[in-house]
Amino acid sequence: MNSFKTIKLAIIGIGSVGSSVLKIFQKNKKIIEEKCGCRIEIKTVCDKDPSKQKLIFNGTKFTTNYNEVLKDPEIDIVVELIGGIHPAYEIISESVKYGKHIVTANKAVLSEHWDKIFLLANKYNKTIYFEAAVAAGIPVIQSLNEGLAGNNILSITGILNGTTNYILSLMTQQKCSFDTALKRIQNLGIAEADVSYDISGYDTACKLSILSSLGYSSWVKLKDIFIEGIEDIELQDIFFAESFGYKIKLLGHSGIYKNKYFFEVRKFLVPKNSVFANINNEYNGILIEGSNCGKIFFAGKGAGGFAAASAVVSDIICIAKDIINAVGGRAQYVEYIPKKLDILNIKENEGYFYLRFITLDKAGVLAKIANILGRYNVSIASVYQKEPLLKLRRGVPIILLTHKTKEKNLISAIKKIKNLDVVLKPSVYIKIFSE
Repeated sequence: MNSFKTIKLAIIGIGSVGSSVLKIFQKNKKIIEEKCGCRIEIKTVCDKDPSKQKLIFNGTKFTTNYNEVLKDPEIDIVVELIGGIHPAYEIISESVKYGKHIVTANKAVLSEHWDKIFLLANKYNKTIYFEAAVAAGIPVIQSLNEGLAGNNILSITGILNGTTNYILSLMTQQKCSFDTALKRIQNLGIAEADVSYDISGYDTACKLSILSSLGYSSWVKLKDIFIEGIEDIELQDIFFAESFGYKIKLLGHSGIYKNKYFFEVRKFLVPKNSVFANINNEYNGILIEGSNCGKIFFAGKGAGGFAAASAVVSDIICIAKDIINAVGGRAQYVEYIPKKLDILNIKENEGYFYLRFITLDKAGVLAKIANILGRYNVSIASVYQKEPLLKLRRGVPIILLTHKTKEKNLISAIKKIKNLDVVLKPSVYIKIFSE
C-alpha cells in the first residue's frame, strides 16, 4: 500500500445505500485499502436530515449543505446517492467542475442527462462510475463496458426492476391479485410507498437506457424506448400463460432488426425453460448477446442496500486505483462522442403475441375474430377457449397465440375487433419473448 497517499471522499445521501456503504467501510476498511493500494478517508457525509449524523464514525464531518462538499478542494471523489434528477444533476455536474470524480447509483439522472454528464466529464477530464445504477450488486456495467468491449452488442434483455418482478412472482406462485401482491411487498418493506416509477416501467426504462447507451455507444433517450408497465396485469392472464407453458415477466429489451435499433420495456410471456422464468422476487437477470462472446447471462440481487453498496464500493476502489496510478482523469470510463442511431418504431418490429378476448358465448365468434386478424396478415398459431375462471356468465375468454407478425398489423386488427358486437371487453395482447 502507498502509505503516503490518501484518497478523500464524501458521501451525499445517507439512505439505505449510503448507510450500507458506511457499514461496509467500517467492517472492511483494511481490505478496501489493500485493494486500492492507498488509504481511503471518508472526510464528509452529507444528508438533508440532521438525525443521520448518528450514523457517521471516526471523526467524519457531517453537513446538511452539499455545497460544502462540492467546494472542498481536499475531496477527490463525490459519491452521489440521493436519487432523483434534481439536485442530483447539479451535484454531479458541479462536482466535476470543481475537479472531483463521481460515483453514483442514480439511473434517472444518467438516463435523462447522459450526454451532458459525459461531455462535461470528458471536458474536465474526470471519471464517472455508476455500477450501482443498474441491477445493484450485479457487475453488468463493468462487464459491458470493459469485459465485452471486443464485441458488437447485438441485444440486451433483462429483468431490471425488483419490485415488479416480486409482484409478478407472487401473482404466479400464490395466485393473488396485483393489488394483493403489491400490498404484501409494501408491508414487507420491499417496495416503496410510491411504486409508480416501478410499476409504470419507467425505472426499467432508465436502466435499459444506460445499458443500451453503453452497448451501442450512443445515448439512447427515454423517448426512444417503448414503455409499458404492469399496472393492468390481470390474474387470469397469469393462469392462461401458464396453460401455454409461459410465465409473465416485465423485461427491458433492445436489439437490432434490419440494421435498425429498437428499445422496449413491456410485459412478455417467457417460456418456462427460459433463463428468465426462474428469476423471482427481488432478483434481476440480464442476458447480453455479443458478436464474439455469444449469449452471456448475469443474475443476482437487483435491489437492497448492501447489494447496491457493494457496487458503490467497487467503483470507489476503481477510481482510487486510477488516481494513485496517475490514470484517473485521463482514461475515461465512458468516452462519449455523440452519434445518431437509426431507431425503429417498435410497432414496425415483428414478434409473436398472446391475445385474449372476452366475448359472448355463441357460435361464430371465433370465426369473426379470425377473419379480421387474417385481413391484417395476423396468422393464428394456437387457440384456447374456456369457461370464465370465476364462473361468472359475463363472457367467455378466447385465447390465441399468433405466428410472427408486425405489431402495427396486430394493433390495427384489434381496433377493428373491438367494434364487434360479440366482444364485451377491451382486448389484451402481450408479446412473447424468444431467446
